[in-house]
Amino acid sequence: MALTPLQTMNGTLTLIYVIISTIIGIKIASKYFKYKRRELYLVGFTWIILMEIFWSSAFSFVAALITGKGFSPELYFSIGNLFVPIGLLMWLTAFTDFLYKKKQKVILEIAAITGIIYYIAFFYFIFTDVSVIGEMYSPVDAEYRGFALLYLISVLFVFLITGIKFALESLKSDSPETRLKGKFLLIAVISFAIGSGLDGLKPLLFEGVLEIVLVINRLILLSCAIEFYLGFNPPYWMKKLVLKEV
Repeated sequence: MALTPLQTMNGTLTLIYVIISTIIGIKIASKYFKYKRRELYLVGFTWIILMEIFWSSAFSFVAALITGKGFSPELYFSIGNLFVPIGLLMWLTAFTDFLYKKKQKVILEIAAITGIIYYIAFFYFIFTDVSVIGEMYSPVDAEYRGFALLYLISVLFVFLITGIKFALESLKSDSPETRLKGKFLLIAVISFAIGSGLDGLKPLLFEGVLEIVLVINRLILLSCAIEFYLGFNPPYWMKKLVLKEV
């Protein structure tokens, strides 16, 4: 089945977003080898995994271009969800290394137990009734529902709240560089929430409006990826320009 122009645009923009986000995540994680700080590889891989929900759309788009049809619902939803609970654990580990260290064990245990319950329910319905998880309405798009939608919204909410908290604490620092990182991180977290929210509205929009929202959505998410990178590793020229440092 041939892709419509809108589906082609959606798939292309999503693929670009996934590629750029993956590169940025790897670049952040690779800084661990230089600075030996575990939050760098935790945050780097967290960013890659946070994009996982878009992997299914991007890879199904490539499959549709090559074979003429996208993924099955079972494969689509599996690719988009397989590592999400792990990504949440990695992010909360990095977050609690800086804040709430004394509560780290409890926070991670709650996230792990919730993740295990999610995995059990998810794979049960993958093999019995995938429609409980969601429904595909094109080779590059799907609508989540039920417990899967609730869990993904919860993960987004946790990332938003902890990311804002992380950023606000950075803004209190005496270090100008740390405050600069905090500003970029705050912008990135808010951009990610807006971009993800717009993506969730796609099934409710008419085609003419959808095309505009789709482009805006992907541009916001692309800017978010760059802002997130700058929040953890601003280049020297930027620090020199913004902070007036030599």
